[in-house]
This record gives sequence, C-alpha cells and structure tokens, in this order.
Amino acid sequence: MSAALFAGVSWQGTGRAASPDAVYTTTVQLRDGKTLTCDVNPPGGVQPAPASLTQTEQREAEVIATYRLRLLSGPRSDYPTDYTAPHVVCRP
Repeated sequence: MSAALFAGVSWQGTGRAASPDAVYTTTVQLRDGKTLTCDVNPPGGVQPAPASLTQTEQREAEVIATYRLRLLSGPRSDYPTDYTAPHVVCRP
C-alpha cells in the first residue's frame, strides 16, 4: 500500500484506522456540576484515565462524550469500530 493511502488517517493503539469524524475533544458536564474535557478516540492511542475520577464519573462522562458517535453511526453498525467501541479519556 502506498503512503498516500494513509495520509490524514491517525492510527489507534489497537491498529485500527480512526475515522476523521470519530476523533474529537468535547467538554462534558456531569450531574454533580463537575466539568471535564474528554478525548474521543485520541490519536495517541490508548491512554489510562486519570485516577482523579471515580468509576461512576468516568462512565457518565463516556456516555455523554460519545453521544455524537451514536448519532453518526445510527441504530445499526459493525462492531467493533471507532463508533461502536470508542476509546474515551476524560480529565478535569
């Protein structure tokens, strides 16, 4: 394969090519008022979530942060993809 084929595509730590509209950063506000910044499918690959978030806070943030992906992928999508199995890292 030529290098031109891969231009503009970032690779995840899983070896998958990330779709450009599936890679973004968003601001999330949790029910308790805490504001977080979440990277969805970050181009640097898999990164650990900060220890400053509880598991409940992390899950709530992931659900809110991936709302855009659920709109893009629709009710039926292949699994796993960046839309149906995204990697999300949220931090305060």
